[in-house]
Amino acid sequence: MFESASFVLFAVTLPFASLLLALRSGLQRAYCYSLPVLPLPALMIALLSDPGWLLSLPGLLHGGLWGMDDLRRAFLLLTAMLWLAAGVFALGYMKGYLKADNLRRFCVFWALTLAGNLGLTIAEDIASFYGFFALMTFAAYGLVVHEGTDEANRAGRVYLVMAVGGEMAILAGLLMAAQLAGSDLLADLPATIAGAEQRGLIMLLLLAGFGVKAGLPLLHFWLPLAHPVAPTPASAVLSGAMIKAGLLGWLVTLPFGEVSLPGWGDLLVIVGAVGSLGGAVLGLRQQQPKTVLAYSSISQMGFITLMVGAALASADVVVTLFAVMALFALHHGLAKGSLFLATAMTLPRSRIGQWLMWLLVALPGLSLAGLPFTSGAVAKLAMKEVLKPDHFAFAAAPYLPALMSAGAVATMLLVWRFLWLQRAVGKIGRNPVAMWVGWGLSLAGSLILFWYLPWHGAVPEKTWPTAITGEAWSLIWPILMATLMAAVAPRSVRQR
Repeated sequence: MFESASFVLFAVTLPFASLLLALRSGLQRAYCYSLPVLPLPALMIALLSDPGWLLSLPGLLHGGLWGMDDLRRAFLLLTAMLWLAAGVFALGYMKGYLKADNLRRFCVFWALTLAGNLGLTIAEDIASFYGFFALMTFAAYGLVVHEGTDEANRAGRVYLVMAVGGEMAILAGLLMAAQLAGSDLLADLPATIAGAEQRGLIMLLLLAGFGVKAGLPLLHFWLPLAHPVAPTPASAVLSGAMIKAGLLGWLVTLPFGEVSLPGWGDLLVIVGAVGSLGGAVLGLRQQQPKTVLAYSSISQMGFITLMVGAALASADVVVTLFAVMALFALHHGLAKGSLFLATAMTLPRSRIGQWLMWLLVALPGLSLAGLPFTSGAVAKLAMKEVLKPDHFAFAAAPYLPALMSAGAVATMLLVWRFLWLQRAVGKIGRNPVAMWVGWGLSLAGSLILFWYLPWHGAVPEKTWPTAITGEAWSLIWPILMATLMAAVAPRSVRQR
């Protein structure tokens, strides 16, 4: 049922249908309450349908083709779950805006961005994929500038300039590859690009175009500007789900598995290292919790870029690396979404309640750092296993373990910086029930959903507690080192 043509069409078109609620101002309260419902059908598809289905839409543009494999399933699960949690959270967060004129505008851009984000995840033809990707990109501008402050408008201008540049690069790369392939399907592009005379140019366009969304170094400037000024539910989906669309764009277009490209692997490992460590250094200098989280996303995407580089360098390990990247994206997206939502939560009045809440706030951050028995530990162990230097023959391979260890320390330092700043701005009060539920959904999703999907052997089934126990020290020492550095740093500053 859940992979039937009618249900898939319903899941993708429901956000568009919700725009009818914007036609009358008296329906804006109902529109707001519809936000959590919009991603539910897509979440049901991700959870309950079997991968491998295809939906042909001959009347769509040049003939659409939508479908789902294991890779797209992971991205659809992340996207739908995070938009659901953020949508529930928005019910409480936007409570003060229920009678405001800009609530309807927020709901319209929310629905359009969601539609694009969901659609690109299951699109297998070039026209549908690019159309949904562009819709997500430009509709998100309305979420960035929603507050209408000077900072929001400035962030919106930077976002729009970089978005236009990125979309132009993506469109040029896709058109060049499609013309050479003589096909409208994404599945035909990797082999075509691998053998193309203009392979370097096409890959550069696609890497840069999707890299704007993924926050590559020098293409990241919109991220630390847009995340702090957007409404908190929008920040969660911007960082947790939308930047992963850039990663998916790479995975479905670049010539993975078709040819080994060690030169490109070396380049992307360098770029990933700069993003991972440079993002952390810049993040530690920030004064706003949401800005720290934005730089943390840049840093975490640097980890993923390391794996993208390794996959381009060695065609033999692509299947396993794809599984690990999907796992890492699912883990990071939900954990980071939970952290962003926590920035808008107020603290309970009781001391015990405050300590309990700080523990819950810290949990997804510790997961990002690889705390044993969390999704982060599983993702980092899988990444460590697949990126062993003896698996690769490109120049940067021997440095991968050291880069991963340094990145783990940097991640924990950013977590402590975020918690320190959040503690300084935290207020005591009562949160609407919807905010508790939305935050709880994202937190629970980050702890549970990574178990749901098959990972092609990248994560041993039913044996990960044993694996983590054996590797506990490799997970714990970066956390301890970063904690020691975080404890010593303020004292060193005071002594000067």
